[in-house]
Amino acid sequence: MKGKTKRFLSFFILLLCVMAISSCSSADKKTALKVIIVSKFEIEEMSGDFPGEAQLFYKEYCDGCMETEIPHMPPTGQFYVNEKNGAGILITGSGKTAAGLSLSAVLSSGLYDFSDTYIISVGCGGGNAEYCTLGDVILETAACDYDLGHHVDTHEKSESNDRIMWFPDDSFKDYECRFFNDGLCEKVFQLIKDCPLRTTEEAKAVIKENFPDRDEADILPAVKKGTALTGDNFWKGIYGHETAKYIANHYECPDPYAVTEMEDVAIANTAACYDMADRVIALRAIVNMDLFLKGETPESTWGEYDGYNNKVKEENSETLDIFEPAMHNLFDAGSIIIDSILEGNIGE
Repeated sequence: MKGKTKRFLSFFILLLCVMAISSCSSADKKTALKVIIVSKFEIEEMSGDFPGEAQLFYKEYCDGCMETEIPHMPPTGQFYVNEKNGAGILITGSGKTAAGLSLSAVLSSGLYDFSDTYIISVGCGGGNAEYCTLGDVILETAACDYDLGHHVDTHEKSESNDRIMWFPDDSFKDYECRFFNDGLCEKVFQLIKDCPLRTTEEAKAVIKENFPDRDEADILPAVKKGTALTGDNFWKGIYGHETAKYIANHYECPDPYAVTEMEDVAIANTAACYDMADRVIALRAIVNMDLFLKGETPESTWGEYDGYNNKVKEENSETLDIFEPAMHNLFDAGSIIIDSILEGNIGE
């Protein structure tokens, strides 16, 4: 009898151990995220008002989800997760520091399984006036750091027409330029290249007035591949324009300089630290140009800036008329990619 009791107790203890191990394994299992949508800012609310970079994506993929607490997240960062579909939305704050710190906080948190996660950076940007039009969506094939290197002020020089103000420094070569996965870029481009895009009559009139030699096809927005220049300052003007072209050519980027923005080289560098560089996709919608258009001055563009939901002055021919349609263009193209990721088709 005692032998049977001992065997029963041994079996019971073994069963409890197995159940405890199973319970621990279940508790330790992390939600696998299929995609992190990285936006940089939102305008006021996450839904129902003038959309920033995150709002349309939040409504589609994380509607109703509460902000997730992430250890060591900088004050600019917000992270939302929909565990049912495997999508996360990160708002980083503007600039390279905010973007890199916010993404790093998420990827180092240990809260989710990122082993097969794609990172898709979405946002607005300024377009190369020789290559873009208002409302374009640019699929980035490379991102270069506009700030790293040596910038010089040519005002004090007698040759006032000097336009190149930047000189490279090879000591930054490991992180000053990132090429995105060319196979992934091509697959994504084939998915979105024919995506219909919105524009406005005012945006078309602005381009036609400032670039009278362009034909109708060049006035209408399209999806294009191009190089991004990441800088921590907004800038306009022919000197910055020529410098941006020079930087992209210096790094032998696969596509022309197309867009200026403030975060994507930092996002790519951060992803590389977590062995995710080959799963980064970057999209930018063009909401302004890198040259001063007719009627613009530095003062009219930035001197009395009062928010994305108010137009700039009438005398400034480049207005925020295009911003909301461009955010829809960004979402229309981006959602094609995200849906493909969530359905498991991108990696095939």
